[in-house]
Amino acid sequence: MTHDSFDSRDDYIRALFGHETAAQKQARASLTGAHDGISIHADEARLLQMLIKLAGVRRIVEIGTLGGYSALSMAAALPADGRIWTCEKDPARAALAKQNTQADTRITIIEGDALHSLPALSAEGPFDMAFIDADKLNYAQYLDWAEAHVRKGGLIVGDNTLLFGAVWMRERPPRVRDTALAAMRDFNLRLSDPEKYHGILLPTAEGMTIALKLF
Repeated sequence: MTHDSFDSRDDYIRALFGHETAAQKQARASLTGAHDGISIHADEARLLQMLIKLAGVRRIVEIGTLGGYSALSMAAALPADGRIWTCEKDPARAALAKQNTQADTRITIIEGDALHSLPALSAEGPFDMAFIDADKLNYAQYLDWAEAHVRKGGLIVGDNTLLFGAVWMRERPPRVRDTALAAMRDFNLRLSDPEKYHGILLPTAEGMTIALKLF
């Protein structure tokens, strides 16, 4: 670091803690599409890595691959025998993710609608962690699956859970649909249940809900 001041709090945090492997950097550089800015940031990747190490995570299911950046980030924190199965509905993004992650044999890209592929993946469980970063309308269904297939003491993590601030605003922002807002509020409410989870919603760039499964 050569500067003692930054344009924002996030810039400062990422400069200090946003360490990336060469594979992560390559994957981020490949995300040049009009809607590819939805990938997690380097500091959020670091947070996921810390969670994986603290919780002794070895087997992860990710829902929403994009270009493989988050899968590579999580894989960097796994032991040598760890595994990640990651589901991507969009064929172009799945192809890009396969290209970006081909050197890491611990990562398996599953192309197709996660609602269709998750039931078959269930046979590989139980899992230590589920990371949900996909279409917001189906977060409840993804959580249903994670509750059934993540082990007791495992982690369920959802990204974009502030939904551009809509979850706490009195009036819905124009870019957020009522159905998406209802789905995300329900997702956060379920993970806030102290009888089932030890959870927290962190105010990251887009919000990240993290919950330790107690049942």
